[in-house]
Amino acid sequence: MKKHILLLFVLLSSIGRAFSQNIPINFETNGYGANWTWNVFENGNNPALQFVANPDTTGINCSKTCAKFTALQVGKPWAGCETQHNSGIGSFTINANNKIIKIMVYKYTISDVGIKLVRNDNWSLGEIKKPNTLTQQWEMLTFDFSAHIGNTYDQIVVFPDFNLSGRAE
Repeated sequence: MKKHILLLFVLLSSIGRAFSQNIPINFETNGYGANWTWNVFENGNNPALQFVANPDTTGINCSKTCAKFTALQVGKPWAGCETQHNSGIGSFTINANNKIIKIMVYKYTISDVGIKLVRNDNWSLGEIKKPNTLTQQWEMLTFDFSAHIGNTYDQIVVFPDFNLSGRAE
């Protein structure tokens, strides 16, 4: 059984425009994200991250395209997707002005969504998790990376269905 999760990164605040930060990640044809290399991990046979038509453009997300992550029942609770180091998102340093990361999710079940930022040497402070509270509609989740101020990153990792209890489907 599969569980589909749709994602739209609406905002990475105003992360380091002085660096090579590529934001917002919106998966649109002329935007950022859809043409990046995304690695899916710990998800059974690791079906690729897909870029599909938005299933509901009448709510808070009126974009045409979103990313679709298929969380497999056999996947690990921490299955996810990540950008490649030194490409895609670019390099950025967290500061007081860009410490907030927001993501829109469209999910069919309630579970944690995690975001992790990683340095080019693979070091990280770990993921921050927030549960969605709505199903079958877009919801904006906000992540506070204040504890990361001063750290420079070049990779973003997303755990769309971080569920230690496992998936029923």
